[in-house]
Amino acid sequence: MCRLLGYVASQPTSIPEFAGPNIDEFVQLSKVHKDSWGLCFVDHQETRLQKSVEAAAESHSFTQVLANERASGGLLHLRWASPGLEVNDRNAHPFSYEDIAFIHNGSLLPYDALLPEISPEFLHLRKGTGDSELFFLFALAKVKKLGFVSGVLETIRSLKESYKYSSINSMFLNTDYLIIISEHHPENRPPWAEPNYYELSYRLDDSGCLVASSGWNQEGWQLIPNHSALIVDRATMKAELINL
Repeated sequence: MCRLLGYVASQPTSIPEFAGPNIDEFVQLSKVHKDSWGLCFVDHQETRLQKSVEAAAESHSFTQVLANERASGGLLHLRWASPGLEVNDRNAHPFSYEDIAFIHNGSLLPYDALLPEISPEFLHLRKGTGDSELFFLFALAKVKKLGFVSGVLETIRSLKESYKYSSINSMFLNTDYLIIISEHHPENRPPWAEPNYYELSYRLDDSGCLVASSGWNQEGWQLIPNHSALIVDRATMKAELINL
């Protein structure tokens, strides 16, 4: 299980500058979600990915990247590995392809359930052993066929219809859109977790949109209801909330 954070901004910015001082509380969640950290920035057709098998709160490289990288959009992932999945950089999030970045919190069961559904065109991109990477590769085929927004939504609807999961909460980012998926079974959260563990909330204003998992100060933010998607147009910063 993991913690997710994504943002899109009207101007290039660092995550601490955009999120504010409470971002330190989010980073402290890596004391539990300690199996890796990863950041992917998507800005002007350029994708920059960095990740490491360290707890973010104890990582000098994470501190440097967080403070110094500036972009108009990015995804941040803190991983707590699902039981039985290896802790290594190949299974660490985000995953990226061309201008698309992706992060996930939860598990698809069994972990290799999607393997037969992935075309050779995208299966050769696989580097790790986790369900989240297969989720991403499955989505890439839908995106190629239907376009970014329609492909992501069709991916989620296909998973809902045919597969078992604890949560497919996820964030997809490209040069045009940020898409947030809130789709989970709260009863399948970790036994130690608060009832709102899977909840995702967002802050939207003229400067852009910030979205993140629960567990830190999100006063004044709006909840993304379960079984819904938030779609943010990066050109206009207009957001649409739809049912899944």
